[in-house]
Amino acid sequence: MAESAPPPPLPDGTWWRGVEVVRHARRGTAQHIAHELGRALVSTRSSAVSVDLVDAVGATLACDVHALCPVPHYASSAMDGYAVCGSGPWRVMTGDTSVHDAASTAALELAPSQAVPVVTGGVIPGGTDTVIRDEYALRTGDELRFDDSCPTSELEGRHIRPAGTECRSGERILTAGSVLSPADIALAAVSGVDKVPVVPVPDARLLLTGSEVQSSGVPTPGFVRDAFAPTVPPVLTSLGARVDSVRRLPDDAAVFAAALDVAITDRVPLVITTGGTARSRADHVRAHLERRTTPIIDELDLQPGHPTLFAACGPGTAVLALPGNPLAAMTALTVLAVPFLCGLLGRPAPVPVSVTVAHEIAGTRRERLVPAFQHADGAWSPCRQIGANMLRGLSSAQALLSVPVEGLSAGARTEALALPW
Repeated sequence: MAESAPPPPLPDGTWWRGVEVVRHARRGTAQHIAHELGRALVSTRSSAVSVDLVDAVGATLACDVHALCPVPHYASSAMDGYAVCGSGPWRVMTGDTSVHDAASTAALELAPSQAVPVVTGGVIPGGTDTVIRDEYALRTGDELRFDDSCPTSELEGRHIRPAGTECRSGERILTAGSVLSPADIALAAVSGVDKVPVVPVPDARLLLTGSEVQSSGVPTPGFVRDAFAPTVPPVLTSLGARVDSVRRLPDDAAVFAAALDVAITDRVPLVITTGGTARSRADHVRAHLERRTTPIIDELDLQPGHPTLFAACGPGTAVLALPGNPLAAMTALTVLAVPFLCGLLGRPAPVPVSVTVAHEIAGTRRERLVPAFQHADGAWSPCRQIGANMLRGLSSAQALLSVPVEGLSAGARTEALALPW
């Protein structure tokens, strides 16, 4: 199905103004729009917050971070041994085998034929030509000589780490938009940084509809277990959001409308609903959202997940209305929530990877995203049990494989979307 032309321009003053509005959006277009919608919502939120390094792992960096000192900030030894000046033999500048402390060693200036003990990471005193490793050093009292097995290369400026070899003072060490890892935090620490500017964690709220949904136990005929409350919150958390509440709502239009109004009043950046997104008279979620919000994407030209609706409303809220079928909902969550939160957090949009399929896969009237796994030879195949209402295939999947309308022949290239877990 072709994407329709955009509707008339949005009124002035809406935070989503300038974001493309598309009916029946193809998957690639939908991902781009979701990322842009997240970027548009940034202007309604608080600016960066400064946090201690210990609290920053997993956060998104709001601004570039620059080193406050060179790393290493002093010339240091790469080995345990002796810093020496000139050719040997040398006189060791200490009466015993103890190592000078950093302050005293840093103040030293070696003259020719002088040496001082150093340890790995220790300060290299001025005038040092090389560091002789302990295993090549023969010490008798204060006299130091080379062991006969020592290669002459040990006298050629070896085992000295000059200051600033890792980074210079003022050099950018971390880039805005990156998700901070423990290694990033360690780099910031050794560069003299105590706090980093991060993007505030956005709240998300779940409104799970369905009078037939049970939260525990074996469901009786006509009822189903809740597949969303235990799964969607950790997915959103892994994407950088914080779920402030999960509400289970009956199939009552007034109850749903009231819950959505509270979320809009609270300026929750992302509200996710489940169920009620088709166009029957029983689907009150879509009907209310079409009246109360501005649909940015009113359908996906995709299977499963076709009846998904993504809307904007209020002073700072986006609503992602997912279908009630579990696989359809998780597919739409991957297609739209992932790039939206990336945009909201200042991260780059996710990029699908190119893969090869192991065998022929038939096409349908829409692009399909199917749970898939990778063979030992690197080729990919769809999992079994991948109906819109099924979860077993998704449980064993390693990615979502794109099957275009025309299908795929054995050995053909296509795109795979990483699962958000």
